[in-house]
Amino acid sequence: MKTLHALARTKGLLVVAHRGASGTAPENTISAMKKALACGVAMIEIDVRLTKDATIIVFHDSTLDRTTNGTGKVRDFSFQELSRLDAGSWFSEKFAGEKIPLLSDILSLLRGKACVNIEIKPPAKDEDFQKRIDHIAKATLEAEFVDFTLFSSFHHESLKYLNSRHTGFHTAALLPPDDTRLPSQILQETGCGAFVCALDQLSERVSADISRHNIITGVYTVNTEEELRQAEAGKATAIVTNYPERMVQYLRERAT
Repeated sequence: MKTLHALARTKGLLVVAHRGASGTAPENTISAMKKALACGVAMIEIDVRLTKDATIIVFHDSTLDRTTNGTGKVRDFSFQELSRLDAGSWFSEKFAGEKIPLLSDILSLLRGKACVNIEIKPPAKDEDFQKRIDHIAKATLEAEFVDFTLFSSFHHESLKYLNSRHTGFHTAALLPPDDTRLPSQILQETGCGAFVCALDQLSERVSADISRHNIITGVYTVNTEEELRQAEAGKATAIVTNYPERMVQYLRERAT
């Protein structure tokens, strides 16, 4: 398994599984992670949330309604309460009984197999985001996974705070909607080592700046061969996809 630093020096396009293989399994679950690993990706992107009892879970939304049989805000429940929910049936009955995993569960699964991209969600208006960052940073350090973890966020203050806490953390700034700053400007202001944007944000102006400054760039969400070609033309270093099996196969076929 390559460290994040080694991955950045590897030639070729990096395929990142978005919330695991979320096109063929319920996002951010153990099943989605296993499917992504099975197709040989070197990095998996996940989202993290903090529960009422300050437990770090792997979950995208601030509320439970879309991807579980529960309802309400994630932060209003303890992990014990959340562990009783079904996080798979919404996607398909064959995933009935799938549970919300802990961050520690995912890091254990990925150890020795793939790097992880942890997306840190913007804080709620009344939330102490630094406290949440401290919990996430501590968990990553304790798991000895720092060399294999890329932290990303639309909330650049979270990334700047994270960088101030430990010089060894790797961070990537996500480009917010309607933000007209160039990638080089954002990296200079945040101290991040990489830049991530949506495919439709990859304009000629942005691509030219990426090329001029040799910026490590991830692009989301790339699910078709046409989108893959568009990302490559825009100087992407990595693509984030819901269908890692499909993207890995496209790249393998082209290499033969």
